[in-house]
Amino acid sequence: MEEIWEWQNQLVDFGTKYTGSTGHTDYVDWLAERFAAIPGFTLKRDRLTFNRWLASEYSLAITTPTLDHPRPVPVTYYYPYSGQTPEGGVTGPLVDLGGYPPAAPDFSRAGYTPEFWAPARGAIALVRAPLSTYPLDIGQIVTGGYVPGKSSAQAVADYQGYAAAVTNPAWQGIFNPIPLLDAKNAGVLGVVCVWTGMPDDEVINQYNPFTTPYPSTSGLATPDDAGCPALWVGERTGAELAAAASTGQASATLVLTADITVGAATETLWGWLKGSGSTGENLIVNTHTDGPNATEENGGLGLLALAKHCAGLPSRNRDLYFSLVTGHFQLPQFTRTIPDARPEWGVDAISVWMLDHPEIYQRAVVGVTVEHLGCTMWTNDPATGNYAATGGYEWGITYTAQTTNAATTVNAEQAAYLSALASVNHSGWPNFPAVTVLPGAPPLYPGEGAPLYAGGLGTVSLIPLPTYLLQAGDAQHPQRLDLDKMDKNLMYGQILTFAHVLETLDHAPANAL
Repeated sequence: MEEIWEWQNQLVDFGTKYTGSTGHTDYVDWLAERFAAIPGFTLKRDRLTFNRWLASEYSLAITTPTLDHPRPVPVTYYYPYSGQTPEGGVTGPLVDLGGYPPAAPDFSRAGYTPEFWAPARGAIALVRAPLSTYPLDIGQIVTGGYVPGKSSAQAVADYQGYAAAVTNPAWQGIFNPIPLLDAKNAGVLGVVCVWTGMPDDEVINQYNPFTTPYPSTSGLATPDDAGCPALWVGERTGAELAAAASTGQASATLVLTADITVGAATETLWGWLKGSGSTGENLIVNTHTDGPNATEENGGLGLLALAKHCAGLPSRNRDLYFSLVTGHFQLPQFTRTIPDARPEWGVDAISVWMLDHPEIYQRAVVGVTVEHLGCTMWTNDPATGNYAATGGYEWGITYTAQTTNAATTVNAEQAAYLSALASVNHSGWPNFPAVTVLPGAPPLYPGEGAPLYAGGLGTVSLIPLPTYLLQAGDAQHPQRLDLDKMDKNLMYGQILTFAHVLETLDHAPANAL
């Protein structure tokens, strides 16, 4: 555990690891060095290129007739891959367009019509984002769970009660991102996006959304295309800006400079440990390496520990493939469509690796996905209005699914995971509360396990969703990248659980999966 926690601190020292950034490249190189040192491990590196956008400077200032000079306005973060301004920014009248609060996730963005943006032509638009509260179990079928001292059914009931309405900044970008291309096409100079229903400590430094393309015809950032630069502000600041805009005499200067590189390089790490060769089948263990904080991209540390563990086992029946992909934080440029896909909502970056190496996933029976290790739970305390720790761990949501043509109704993937949970918790290491789910209607499947499921594999995919999942550190100690919100005992317990799962599934016959 202490060795893994040292790795975790090293990950933080690299800084934010946005796709193709220096911190990301350093982290990938560090991982590659350690995977290459594992006895019997064959390491490969796939070089990929993309149009990279990295923010440099960002700020917002407001001018009114009562101010002698522009007044700086507190900004929570920038809108990733939104656009760029000259060093002095863009200035225009501040026009309040109000908000668009849908009652349900609106993947069509139908509420943001061209008419919505028209009043802010030649201006800076102020827009309130929809409230980021949704049922966490939307599109899920809850199949089992583990909470110490309770039955699986009781754990399921606990989760369903918790998941009935969850506020999380990530939902805004996943379900209802503000469509900046429409704003650009309407002649809007820039957009100020206002968080709603959450305190500033919760929304500060949220890298959100990470699923949207650059607002240009091609969807790619280029140095000669300004896009539609956008920034985020907290709810109180948004109210102050709205009051200023209501006078009809306020203007704003929005600064968002960015480094844009066409054909920037980034790498996916992957490799394998040979099995006995008796089955002719593969197991895939996967994660991603890019992200904003201590937990979002620490799945690579879990894979490193699991590879070292599996290398020391006396025998392996199947070849074990480990895939640590790039591009999770620029999905518009790093996804491909899986042929003959099993229906699911969720296309992620491992789809590129799968289609670059189709012979690997086509011979695989199970995919095991490790993401977001060690998360404690933080939420907006309704009693105080403050963002604070609850004192517990985040729910370990895990998609446990059978193969497409499973020969049995017994879900061996779920059984292996629940058994491993019980074993690890009983041995004194924590890994709770945990819940197993399947895609429902709609078949929502978040995370890097989705393309493996789409490709017909059985899956065991861990995807906890803490409120700080996209946060590049808090306001007090941003350089720690939310390391204080992690628990090293939980992280270790989760890795031990996956070690049990891999051993069990490796020895299971294919017709049982």
